[in-house]
Amino acid sequence: MPLVTLCRQPGVRGPDDLVVTVQDATWQYLLSSAAPEIRVSTYLDRDHERVSSRYAELFVDEACPYTSKIKKIIPGSKTRKDIELPGPMMAGEQIVVLVTRNYTAR
Repeated sequence: MPLVTLCRQPGVRGPDDLVVTVQDATWQYLLSSAAPEIRVSTYLDRDHERVSSRYAELFVDEACPYTSKIKKIIPGSKTRKDIELPGPMMAGEQIVVLVTRNYTAR
């Protein structure tokens, strides 16, 4: 499965970023869609001690001609609905990321 990065700072990747997997179809959509707003859903593949409530950018790939600014992060789980961020999240729990996109020729 492809990886995307929730970056703490726009245009910069660092140790506090959150790397998550997305489905192949989601990754292809992120690379090609000109939609101005997209919801990205992922289920965590491992436990994370600290997931932030704020990230600046969803980084897809160097080849992606769009920057994706994160507007909102919605944590969720079928078994644990009261997830508060920042805080820990477990493998299998879901994050929905709402992003706005701008075309930027690279």
